[in-house]
Amino acid sequence: MKIQYDNETDSIYVKFSDDIVVESEEKPDGSIVDFNASNEIVAVEILNVKANSYEIDIPTVLKSA
Repeated sequence: MKIQYDNETDSIYVKFSDDIVVESEEKPDGSIVDFNASNEIVAVEILNVKANSYEIDIPTVLKSA
């Protein structure tokens, strides 16, 4: 697992595998879930990290993917 923060876009990218992303789904909480060809989660991106004061529960995001 790799976690990267991008200061320019104020986003955190949590990468679970090196699989190729074939589909992405934006969630209402401001996160984006990336999937591989087998519909398995490859990564989660959380947008506007500093701009928002709410918390994103990653296990819940993963469960609802």
